[in-house]
Amino acid sequence: MDLKTKSKKINNFTIELSIIAKWNEIQSDYEKSKAKFVKTLKLPGFRKGKVPPSIVKNQYSSSIDLAFVEDFSEKYFILALQQEKLQPINQAGLKDIDFSFGSDFSFKAEFEINPEIKVPTLKKNMVTVEKIEFLFDNDEVEQTINNILNSQSSIDDVKDSPKENDYLICSIQEIDNSGLPIIGSSEKKYFQIGQEPLIGKNLTIFDGKKVSESVNTELDLGNGKRNYSITLESIQRRVAPNLDLEFIQKMDPSCKSIDEWKKKIEESLSREYNNKSLEIFNSSLIESFVKLIDPPLPSSMFENYMNNIVHDIRHNQKYTHLEEDKIREDYKLYAENNIKWFLVRNAIIDRENIQVPDEDVKDYIEKAIQNETDEKRKSEIERFYKKPSNVQRLKDDMFDEKLIHLLSSFSKIKNVTKHTKDLKDGHNH
Repeated sequence: MDLKTKSKKINNFTIELSIIAKWNEIQSDYEKSKAKFVKTLKLPGFRKGKVPPSIVKNQYSSSIDLAFVEDFSEKYFILALQQEKLQPINQAGLKDIDFSFGSDFSFKAEFEINPEIKVPTLKKNMVTVEKIEFLFDNDEVEQTINNILNSQSSIDDVKDSPKENDYLICSIQEIDNSGLPIIGSSEKKYFQIGQEPLIGKNLTIFDGKKVSESVNTELDLGNGKRNYSITLESIQRRVAPNLDLEFIQKMDPSCKSIDEWKKKIEESLSREYNNKSLEIFNSSLIESFVKLIDPPLPSSMFENYMNNIVHDIRHNQKYTHLEEDKIREDYKLYAENNIKWFLVRNAIIDRENIQVPDEDVKDYIEKAIQNETDEKRKSEIERFYKKPSNVQRLKDDMFDEKLIHLLSSFSKIKNVTKHTKDLKDGHNH
């Protein structure tokens, strides 16, 4: 079919495609629509599908015309796209539809395409990006070790007076101003010293008290300040294990001494901060090139991306209470940046002809399996990469690795050092 087509750019990513299909080329399609329409037509006095042609023509010609437009506009639109070599990224909107029996069929389709991204010639020092070296001291190593010890703690019942961070099981009895109990206002409560409500001036109310002893005090348990008589029923304390060779070998059987284990903790911290540094560097590098190239943002891409974000968040049990407008506001910049990077990424990959052969992906997977000594883990890796989606994700990661390496070579890297203890938000191990 020889369609008459004309494409017009509304903007960098929006196309208006005018389409004209000649009557002599669409007449057979029209007859198919007409036959289908007549087959379902039912009028009093006639069997279904047996209405005389003269009645059909006089009473239903406009309905048949409409049925034809609905049945075949998509077919002609797809043929026009192939003719113009265009690939929409959203559902086209049809307008200016003009057709009647015996005439040419004309209409316009407006849709979005991937915008043309103008990537400048890559050259040295195009952008400046900081690369951070995180410096940590022995105090952080010791704190990390203490955190590990605490994570392996046992909870023991104690008979002495409670200390900060101890857990208390108490009988609570509300009392009036004279100290008499208020009937129906007793219950058991679980507290931790140092957490609400046992903070501030209430931090020391159990000082010197032991199990079965009571204290009268004023507390706010969520219903305003009231007077209570509180009896200690149980005091539980988190007791960390001793840092000795037995504990070390329980955590890592390959370690032969405490010093060797501490050295491994230090190396683990170093790797963690190196990974953090690399993550920040890559993110800054991407952000810098996105700002430099500043690609146009197709509205349909943005809307689809936001719709997916809203859907995922609203289907998470933790966030069902969030309003859609709030989600869209909070994730707007995130969505814009991710889409812009997607466009820039693909444009540079095409421009620089970056390749990741399937053979390289296969070799990576085979090496990952061969280098794994644990048979269970080896089977998990094999099972994981049997899924085509996981193989594709690996290939995308390999593309990204090559791309980041390329962009780094055209960037001015500013090395800076930061002491981890000075980080504003701290660091949680």
